[in-house]
Order: sequence, then structure tokens, then C-alpha cells
Amino acid sequence: MNKELLLNRIQTPDGTFICSRSINDLEEYTDKNGQHYGVEGGLAYQKVLYDKNDYVDASIYTTDDFNTIRENIVWETYGIDGDDELKYVKIKDLELDHIENILILPFLSKTIEEILLSEIKFRK
Repeated sequence: MNKELLLNRIQTPDGTFICSRSINDLEEYTDKNGQHYGVEGGLAYQKVLYDKNDYVDASIYTTDDFNTIRENIVWETYGIDGDDELKYVKIKDLELDHIENILILPFLSKTIEEILLSEIKFRK
């Protein structure tokens, strides 16, 4: 598997994680140290704003170990009927039937398909 960005996030000095989920998603945070931090780019690229060089790049890549991936990568869901409030469910916490339904989606990326298939194998 090629090295692809799965989760674009940084951890600020006070331990707060900020995560950019889409290309135009700028997430910002003022740390307890008074410094301002930001991350953007979603899965397309990572751009850290207000770089003080005292943050931790806590991004997850396809080359990370599978336990790290399943513990940190989430699936966005609006519930079974699509009318619930948006929530993020970690891959490790998805129900098996939910994973199987995701796998039949026509727009599913090959990378996510491989991760979900690996999750099914992991559980067996």
C-alpha cells in the first residue's frame, strides 16, 4: 500500500488534537500557552498554520500499523436512515453489518476498502 494520508491532525502542547477533514477545512485552536495553531488540507495535503514548531504531527498514514489505523480512523455517518446528526465512528467500533454496507458503496476509495477488509479479517 502506498503512503497515503488518512488523518490530518496535529497535537498542540497542551495535548489538544486538531484535525482537518476536508481540503477547505481549516481547524484552529488557541493553546493554553497562548499560541494559535491551525491545520488544513484534509486528506489532500497538510498545511500547519501559525507554525511555532512546538506541536506534534499526529497524522495517520496507510503505512502506520493497523491497530493505529483502526483506533484513529473514523467513518462519518448520519445513521441507518441518513437523518441522524452527523457522528464519527472509529473503524474498530463499526458494526460488522455497517462495514458490509459501506463496502458496497460505489464511491468508496480503494484505500478505505482495503482498511475495512483488513478490519473484517482482524475480527476473525
